[in-house]
Amino acid sequence: MLKDVEKSLRPTVKVADPDFEASSIANCTLCIEIDESRFRFCFIQSDTMRCLWLEDYAFDTFLNEEEYLDKLKTIALEHPHLLSDQWKDVRVAVNTHDFTMVPVSLYRREYAGDYLQMATGHETSEKDRVLSHLVPYVNAQTVFTIPNKWSDWLLGLFPLQHIEFYHLSSPLVIGTVVSHSEYEEKKLLTIHMEENHFTLIYSDNKQLRFCNRFPYQNPLELTYLVLFSMNQLEVLPDEVKVKLYGEITPYSDIYIELAKFLPSLRFGIKPTTLTYVESFEDIPEHRYFALLNTYLVQS
Repeated sequence: MLKDVEKSLRPTVKVADPDFEASSIANCTLCIEIDESRFRFCFIQSDTMRCLWLEDYAFDTFLNEEEYLDKLKTIALEHPHLLSDQWKDVRVAVNTHDFTMVPVSLYRREYAGDYLQMATGHETSEKDRVLSHLVPYVNAQTVFTIPNKWSDWLLGLFPLQHIEFYHLSSPLVIGTVVSHSEYEEKKLLTIHMEENHFTLIYSDNKQLRFCNRFPYQNPLELTYLVLFSMNQLEVLPDEVKVKLYGEITPYSDIYIELAKFLPSLRFGIKPTTLTYVESFEDIPEHRYFALLNTYLVQS
C-alpha cells in the first residue's frame, strides 16, 4: 500500500534546472495552479524571467476534499523547496467553476458576492470564499470563489509571505492579449482545454471581447458551443486565428472535430516573454499556457 501511495504522488511531469539551489529561491516567484484534480507549480526567476522548475500532479477525481488535501499536504512536506519562506512572490491560479468579470467602472468591492450570484444564478456556498482581483490590460475585476480549505491551507504554508490569488481565467486572458504580438494577428480565439470543461476567449486588436467557461460531454457538443459563440460574436471561422491550449493532443477526437470547421486551428506556444531551461523542449508547448502566464498577470 505504501508503494502505491508513493507512486501516486509522483509528478506526471517534472522539468528542473539541475543546478537549482535553495539560495536562488529569494529571487524566484512561485506560481501555483490548483483545481479539483490537479496541482501544478513552477519557479520563475525574476531577474532573468526564466522558468527553472515545473511539476504537475494529477489525481483521481473520486477523491473527497479531505483525501485530496491530504495528498497536497504530503507533496508540500516532501518537496525540497516548496515550503521555503524565502519566495520573492507567491501567485496562485484557482481553477473553479464560479467566476465573472466586472468592468472597473461598475465594480464595487462590497458587492462582489452579488456580482457572482448574478452571473452563476446561485448563492455562494459556505464552504467557499469570494475573492477578486484586477486584471491588467482589460480594465476589469475578476470575481471568483475558492474553497476555504484550499485558501486556508495555502495561507498556512506561507504565513510570512504575501500571496496573490487569481482565477485561472485571468492568466488565460493575459496570455491571449499578449500573444497578439507573438502571432502578429489582429483577431484571436483561444480554447483552453480541460477534461470536462473548456475556456473560450476572443480578443480583437488586443481588446478582450469574450471570456466564458463551458462544460461539455463530447467533441460534437464542444464544437457546437465554439461555433455558436463565434456566431453570436459575428466572427467567421476564416477571419480569426484559433489557438488550442491545455489538455489536448493532435490525435484527439476533439481536435479532429474542431479542425473540420476551423481552418486556422493550431496549437499555441508557451509564452515567449519567458525563457526556459533546456528540458522544457520535451513538453508540448501548449500544455502549461495558464500556469506560465500566472507569472505575467502582474508582471
